[in-house]
Amino acid sequence: MIMKRLLTLIALSIAAIGSLMAQEAPFTADRPGASTGPATVVRGVVQLEQGIQYDGDGGYGSFTFSNTLLRYGLFERMELRIGGDALIHHESQRWQAAFAGLSVGTKIGCFEGRGAIPAVSVLADFAIPGTASRGFETEHFAPSLYLLFENEVCDWMSVGYNVGAEWDGSQPAPQTFVALCLGFAPTERLGCFAESYNYFSRWGNSYCIDFGLNYMVGRKLQLDIAANLDLLSPGKCWAVSFGVAWQINK
Repeated sequence: MIMKRLLTLIALSIAAIGSLMAQEAPFTADRPGASTGPATVVRGVVQLEQGIQYDGDGGYGSFTFSNTLLRYGLFERMELRIGGDALIHHESQRWQAAFAGLSVGTKIGCFEGRGAIPAVSVLADFAIPGTASRGFETEHFAPSLYLLFENEVCDWMSVGYNVGAEWDGSQPAPQTFVALCLGFAPTERLGCFAESYNYFSRWGNSYCIDFGLNYMVGRKLQLDIAANLDLLSPGKCWAVSFGVAWQINK
């Protein structure tokens, strides 16, 4: 009788472990949009987020053909992030290819959120000197630090908000970044958002809006489209983007 119960317990344990291993890691993407949500990828997950974007860029124009972010779940609620942009921009009346440099960072989940208390994460990254093309270099490590918040209003609506500081690698004073994002999920596969994001610095301020759609093609693959405008000069400073987020290994 004891042996029978032991074998039953072992069998149930194996079945439970197998069920947990079979569960797919939840999907979360940090694109599209200027703001960032607090969710992190699960430990062991490798996720690639890739986009292309055209910017009005003050009437000159630039085309980012590789807006890349690679995310890896290091620990529970902590991820490693590596990013970089390859682009073609208009300079000296001709188009030139460039690389905007590598950045390395991490996102750490601090609180999952409960009721009126928001989910909270910290995001920090560094632009690495010596990895960018001429005209895009930074003289020193250029850090950025953000606090990320999100409240779930209901099953189909959320409110996210960010506040952060960004250094450019040459000036000692940072610029401040503030964003407010309304997210909606009309269906399980379709999502949409509208957001306001602003930069404040001693050299001037910018006030922008952003909106877009994302669609889950499968449980591990999301497609998106977005557009943004600088409210101070909407005719010149605008952008449209398309992208994909792919959870590679889970």
